[in-house]
Amino acid sequence: MQASVFASLVLMADRSDEDFGVPAEEIPGLLIESAIEGRYTPESAAFCRLLMFLGSPALKAAASKALEEHTDDGIYPPDWVTDAGRPLPHRAWRSYSVFGDEEFFVITFNYGDAEHAILVGLDLTMLPCIGVLRASPDPDKLIKVVRGRDEPFERFEEITLTEARRRIEGLLARADEDLDPDVSNSSFMCLPIVRSRIRRLPAGPPHATVTYTAAHRAAAVGDFLRSPLAASAGDADAARFWAEVLTGYSGRVPGEAPAHVGPGRLEAALRWHVVRTFTLTDAQRESLQPAVTAWSRWAAGRQGLDDAATARMLELLQKVFDDFGSAYDSPGSIAHRGYVRDLAVTSDVDVAWLAECRARREFAVPRPVDREPGREVLDAADQDHRVVISISEFGMCDTGLMPRKEWVQAVNRVVEELWHDDPPTTWQTAQRLRAKGMARHDIIHSLAT
Repeated sequence: MQASVFASLVLMADRSDEDFGVPAEEIPGLLIESAIEGRYTPESAAFCRLLMFLGSPALKAAASKALEEHTDDGIYPPDWVTDAGRPLPHRAWRSYSVFGDEEFFVITFNYGDAEHAILVGLDLTMLPCIGVLRASPDPDKLIKVVRGRDEPFERFEEITLTEARRRIEGLLARADEDLDPDVSNSSFMCLPIVRSRIRRLPAGPPHATVTYTAAHRAAAVGDFLRSPLAASAGDADAARFWAEVLTGYSGRVPGEAPAHVGPGRLEAALRWHVVRTFTLTDAQRESLQPAVTAWSRWAAGRQGLDDAATARMLELLQKVFDDFGSAYDSPGSIAHRGYVRDLAVTSDVDVAWLAECRARREFAVPRPVDREPGREVLDAADQDHRVVISISEFGMCDTGLMPRKEWVQAVNRVVEELWHDDPPTTWQTAQRLRAKGMARHDIIHSLAT
């Protein structure tokens, strides 16, 4: 666990845009030097060996170099390190919401007679991501925590180790970037050890993922509009608008059928997706409650939710309706809509594509909370405003031999290329540099030179 905490520090540095004053590739080696403090012992050799097992590629390389320095001095890790990180997987359990908003897994492992467990929680309301991670020498405690969720709308079951790996592995692989921003540091510090444990689980045959297309989403919308519930949705055009928006959001995840519904997903769709994406007409705002209620009832029936679960979902949905107006009109939501205002022109816009475009444009132009002071109110959709935002960030950078005027023009060129994805090679290059650990500011700086 101590090695996992250490390895997580390197992961945190990798995903941070902060300038640490040294090249990113040197951070793992500097952290190891700081931890060992020049005192080579069998325990510090064991520490390096565990980092090679748990760490990122960069940390593994730095730890391997440090271990080689130990062995050159005749200092070797103790024998117990041979078995470290190689426990035998034992059993797995899954707790899940009938609405499909979240899942929790507990998996146990054995070192001889000693047992320990990991807990993995998945948040499925927006883009699926890791919500919580835990590791404990007390498996019964973790099982009790997860089983205690077995309320009217929760289910608890034992599953195979292969099934547990299939459901978790993909999200863990990209958890560095997609980890829920509200997740605690203690969860992030468990990420390296949880990853190592999941790799110990048996892998099954490749899992076939069903592909749902725009045609599937359109068919689902058509089914709703032909259903008796559509009559209570209000104005026909507004009913179609909300049906296409909600169906599109519910079908945003590969392998997930359109019209999947749950209280968490509805809240995320309305208070996160809609308010940050669509510029609503008065008619669309007025039809929000009747149209969304009708679609939610229809989707619940299609999903097989019983009357109690449907009633609970609609009860929680009422609070979303109550808060929608203030969320939509907030300055933050207005600013977010500016990033996709020219793209979200139809209610059936592909949500996954839109998310990719938003990520690219937020890379080009920081969100208001990440801008220089005094630039928060500027509209990213306005090219003149983008110029002001860019100059405030890059105007005083060291340009080397490039004249200041040419430098500003070069930065603005890169920002516009990223904003419009023209040419696509600019964003492709930025993504490659980011994958190598380069910070956003440095990437744009590099592209401009």
